[in-house]
Amino acid sequence: MKAIAVLAALTGSATAGPLATIKPRLDGAHARVTFGIAGQLRSPREIIGRREEPLTAEESTAKQIEKLLRGPLRYGVTGIYVCDARTGEALFAVNADDPLNPASNVKMISTATAIELMGPDFRYSTRVLGAEPDGNGTIHGDVYLLGTWDPTLASGDLDQLADQLVMRGTKAIDGNLVVGPEPARDGLYHAEIPIEIHAGAPGEPPTASAPPGVDLVTFAITAKTAKGPQRPHLVFAAQSVTEPDGHVHVQLSIGGTIGKGGSLTYPLVTAEHTAAAAALLRADLLARQIAISGDVVTRELGDFIGASVTSGDLPVELARHDSATLAEIVTKVNKWSINWLADRLIETTAGLAHRDNPTMAGALDAMYDWLARHTHVAKTDVLVDTGSGLSYHTRISPRELVAVVRDAAGFTPGTEGLGAKAWLGSLSIGGTDGTLGRRFRTADLRGLVHAKTGTLSTVIALSGVLDVDPLRPLAFSIVTNGDRPLSKTYVRKAHEQLVGLLAKYAVVTAKLPPPLAPVAATPQPAPLRPDDAEEPDLEAPESSAP
Repeated sequence: MKAIAVLAALTGSATAGPLATIKPRLDGAHARVTFGIAGQLRSPREIIGRREEPLTAEESTAKQIEKLLRGPLRYGVTGIYVCDARTGEALFAVNADDPLNPASNVKMISTATAIELMGPDFRYSTRVLGAEPDGNGTIHGDVYLLGTWDPTLASGDLDQLADQLVMRGTKAIDGNLVVGPEPARDGLYHAEIPIEIHAGAPGEPPTASAPPGVDLVTFAITAKTAKGPQRPHLVFAAQSVTEPDGHVHVQLSIGGTIGKGGSLTYPLVTAEHTAAAAALLRADLLARQIAISGDVVTRELGDFIGASVTSGDLPVELARHDSATLAEIVTKVNKWSINWLADRLIETTAGLAHRDNPTMAGALDAMYDWLARHTHVAKTDVLVDTGSGLSYHTRISPRELVAVVRDAAGFTPGTEGLGAKAWLGSLSIGGTDGTLGRRFRTADLRGLVHAKTGTLSTVIALSGVLDVDPLRPLAFSIVTNGDRPLSKTYVRKAHEQLVGLLAKYAVVTAKLPPPLAPVAATPQPAPLRPDDAEEPDLEAPESSAP
């Protein structure tokens, strides 16, 4: 049996539960390495000290990893697990079963869950429903802005909806603009309204205004204009106010001072996701000379459809915006490690899959279910409390993280498919893009490390696939935890050195492809591409950092 090089824990395996504090191990001088031969662990003296032949590739690599553990990784706890991605054959391990915090490596679980729930080609839709315009371009009755909790919906997408209504010949809406009561379903998750502020006369308050047609915002201004030019020192506070008739508006208080002749644009971010979307869409329609006789009102979708049917004006889809594909959104999440989008993505996909409102509780249930199905890890054995990994409570072992990588990337039997290819393509590529764009830039590693980074003040992590040998890619997880803040530069460099050792090991132990068939003496027609030939990874287009 091929030797398995196992790096033992620096002071033995951890026995702490998922919420226990990770205690620093003894320094690297106490590190001990054991090797597995025929399924049994032997001491270094028994295996190496009593023979004269050279060390095997596994033994040599293990000794070099041990030096890193005694050197730059001697503080805190470092867990390592490496295996053959295709077969699962274990190659190297240290503290592989310790419950550690992997920070943003949790996004590997949430994005894999989202893809399985909805499929890589899924798109969030936002539509305007209503009756067809008549010959004069008038829509009789209300129109409904219906969304699907799209976390990527932006104000520019509402512009597109308004443009589509214009192209449909719409000139007037004889009714209200209706939205649903569900928080954020029909709205902008990142609801931002630009507020223009201009200085007044010296000693007088400045003026503030929302975009034309946006009547959602009211102002309470106590700020004053200075006698001369100076940098603005304004203080902003916003609160939602519900009127007796049920209408909601956002009151923006502005204090401080602004210089004479000064002006600025303040991005007002509000939690009134749906109200902001409706107000902006209404303003877009008015800007395109589409008159609206009614107001923005809230009503259940079923009530809207019932009223439309009763009046004889059957609602149809008047305009539609589809988001980027789920594969493209997942790529943005994993390559750039966007925390808010990761959380919102798994919340919404879990909610849509189970026909329920998005919640973090539902998202976590879906993630635990995915872990149970794919890695056979019980909910009691790990602790995950976000979709992003932005938590100091998360606990999962390097061995379990590698199991996530193998299943999500389609290396284990039965997990292959477009979803797995999309997920693998979403990982940052060393020396190429995302959070690894400036790392692994040497010729022997550039483009060969597909991984997810993880960083908190006391956590540095890296998990993914090392594709040096296409016939035997390596799945790996390296997680360093400390009780005190870690030096990101110092620890990341050590992790990169460790991956470099694995790359050299992969080169030395590379499985050679079968020899080419002899060239025929007479010309032969070019063979057809075999049906079982592997397709390239379906990597979503590279997205820019937010």
